[in-house]
Amino acid sequence: MPKHIIHVNRQHVSMNAKDGKDRPVYTIKTGSKIRYAREVLVDGPSKMVYNGKQLSCGARAWIETDAEVVLVDEMTFKEARGI
Repeated sequence: MPKHIIHVNRQHVSMNAKDGKDRPVYTIKTGSKIRYAREVLVDGPSKMVYNGKQLSCGARAWIETDAEVVLVDEMTFKEARGI
């Protein structure tokens, strides 16, 4: 099973605060696939990472897991930005 990297999408949080919409604020990267969700359930061990570095998206802290994840209100980037 590939590793999932989960982080809070600060841009969506900021946009929601400005316009009152409800974009999903979690970004989930699995291999090269990126998905967005309003909730993420991790069904197994995980670890929270902060190591002074940042991901290519700019996130500086994230969760890593090899466990199964369940995404609530999953959508693509285009769907999330279209809200």
